Amino acid sequence: MSRTRIIENPHLLPEQTNPDLWPIVDELLLSKEERDIYTMRKNAVVLYFKGHELKNIQVQTGVHPKNLRRLVQRCISISDDGLVWGFRALIPQKKVKSYQLSLTSKKKNPSRKTGEFKLLLETFPTLQELIKDLFLGNHRRTLEPAMKPHHIHKKFIEECRSLGIPLNQYPFNTDHLGFKALQRYLSKLSCLYFGKGKSRYGQDAITKAKHTGEGEQNHPSTLHPYQKVQFDAHRIDGFFIIEVMTPEGDLVPVVLERFWILTLIDVATRAVLGYAISLNKEYSAIDVMHCFRNAVIPHEKVTIAIDGLKYNETGGFPSEVYPSSTAWAVWDVICFDNAKSHLANLVQDRLKHLIGCDINLGPVALPMRRGIIERFFKILEETGFHRLPNTTGSNSHDPRRSDPEEKALKYKMTFDHLKQLIDILISDYNGKPHGGIYHQTPLELLGKRLNAGLLPRQLKEELRKEVLFMQVTKSATIRGSLKSGKKPYIQYQGVEYRSDKLSQSAHLLNTELIIHMNVDDLRTIRTFLPDGSEFDYLTAVGKWSITPHSLQTRKAINSLVRRRLIYLSTWDDPIFIYSEYLRTNATNGKRGAANKFTQVKESAQKRKTVNEPECQTDALEKAEERNAALERAREHTKKEQATKEYAEYKDLMKLYKTKL
Repeated sequence: MSRTRIIENPHLLPEQTNPDLWPIVDELLLSKEERDIYTMRKNAVVLYFKGHELKNIQVQTGVHPKNLRRLVQRCISISDDGLVWGFRALIPQKKVKSYQLSLTSKKKNPSRKTGEFKLLLETFPTLQELIKDLFLGNHRRTLEPAMKPHHIHKKFIEECRSLGIPLNQYPFNTDHLGFKALQRYLSKLSCLYFGKGKSRYGQDAITKAKHTGEGEQNHPSTLHPYQKVQFDAHRIDGFFIIEVMTPEGDLVPVVLERFWILTLIDVATRAVLGYAISLNKEYSAIDVMHCFRNAVIPHEKVTIAIDGLKYNETGGFPSEVYPSSTAWAVWDVICFDNAKSHLANLVQDRLKHLIGCDINLGPVALPMRRGIIERFFKILEETGFHRLPNTTGSNSHDPRRSDPEEKALKYKMTFDHLKQLIDILISDYNGKPHGGIYHQTPLELLGKRLNAGLLPRQLKEELRKEVLFMQVTKSATIRGSLKSGKKPYIQYQGVEYRSDKLSQSAHLLNTELIIHMNVDDLRTIRTFLPDGSEFDYLTAVGKWSITPHSLQTRKAINSLVRRRLIYLSTWDDPIFIYSEYLRTNATNGKRGAANKFTQVKESAQKRKTVNEPECQTDALEKAEERNAALERAREHTKKEQATKEYAEYKDLMKLYKTKL
């Protein structure tokens, strides 16, 4: 008669009899010996559930039938977390059930007291209730707010004596009267009743334990500045223009498509920390990092060129008003939605490794979960953009919308005007009373919190470099050839990068370097050897090292070159050629060209970045000198060629000149 199979028990749950539903094991975390044993056990158990004979399983895996039944029984047992143990039970030395003391077992060692404490609590439930009440601070047992373990042990021993436990039994027959076991039990209680020990851990701990990770709506009010910030983007409700020069030399106004304003706001004080303007059709990860960069580095007021427009004296940005406390200040938690630009590697990496904050991705299509910043955009619209003649209104049926494109052209409302207007609007917002903070101004409330000692975390000195906000890490192989004599170089996005040091490092050919590049300015890259040591700053060859340009611009230029829409020679500045292409398209009315032209123009403006590394500055200066020298040599060659051609022409004229 065949033996009944374990899995034929009708009382088993579906998740117990189906290995496909079992929790799995990351086998790479096991040592080689453990992995071999685990794989052997797993194969045997899987074959058992497929209905193979026990003898055949033993032949294939080497697992004895008796041991196989034991393993199957372990796998289908239920763990303390309510799940079936599954493949976890096959890990070598894995404990699947707690120790149970058996007084009648022949293996019982009288000198060891393992399991005696648990058996004591099961025998006398009043002891267990006493320990819980004393540890959790229930007033029915004691008025002591946080009783220490040795005081609890004293009460425990007194209760044991009152229960009449003989002196030759546990806990009286141990050296420390069960104190070590009691300590371990109290440690388990602290985990089991997480957040309920109000008297022991304080109100702040119990509040965090109750509400952390249970939804933003359950969090207590944020009091600490920069503890939590909210980020979002909003389309600007208005049309603006730029003036583009035609090939004939005339300035023509061109209407920009609607674009974005990105903002970061502090939840505790409602103060806007920084903003950025994106001219893209959809804002990108680079635009998001521009906003974060502007919120961290000290803010500088823009130059106002509009007559009658000026900053309110009570307004400003936090880094301007309280520079010692908020300049280079960073936040602990940032809340935004699941937009693709927010989930980009650049944003996630910089938030984690540079700013060092946690990310709270809110639910989809629920902007009310970030109500503070949504309210700010509403204020910005009502007090700013919707009052302008070029406003698009809140929707297509808004009565305030009246030929916004024509109004923008008529009143020459340029992109430069918008930049000045936005900076003043946000600066003034920070200095106006806000109903959500009891009619205090955000800057006023921020000052009170700072004076109370609630200072934000500031970026470390060695990280206070503007370039780090736009930095990504890649790997690149050093190319070159000893046979052809081509010196070592690195290729990235269709452009070669070189330096004097790299040119003299032929021994590094085919070595893979780690490159740190600023996606906002690809003129230089910083390189590191595989062991992590810094190697050198490399500069883009030719005119690619002259004009600042972003990764987005580089890709756009390469795409146009491949499509043969633009042509680049060795002596051409690619950014200038690309700008001319966009300018021509913009004057011809091509959709989106004006935005791209303005974006390239803005990024191409050479400016000294905050705390720019000296080595990077030196590399750029050398590149400019090298290009200037090549340009002078080219001009000299052209002059010599022209002189030579003129001399040859004169000789020919003398030779063939007709005599009268």
